[in-house]
Amino acid sequence: DGIPVSLDSYQPATQAYALSRGVAYLNDIRGFPDAAFYPQLAKSSAKLVVMHSVQDGQADRREAPAGDIMDHIAAF
Repeated sequence: DGIPVSLDSYQPATQAYALSRGVAYLNDIRGFPDAAFYPQLAKSSAKLVVMHSVQDGQADRREAPAGDIMDHIAAF
């Protein structure tokens, strides 16, 4: 049925459009924080890439949080 497409976006409206077009993968650097969007994600067949970000906005270099980074990610 064609080539699987992956979309990297943190905007639910863009993600919803991609789902309506049959995107195979969604990647959200904010980890899909919009709970209102969960039912639509659950109904889709898209695979989700749930990323972790220490901050919002444009990326920059900064020190990792103190302690075990895996604990920080799990708490995210």
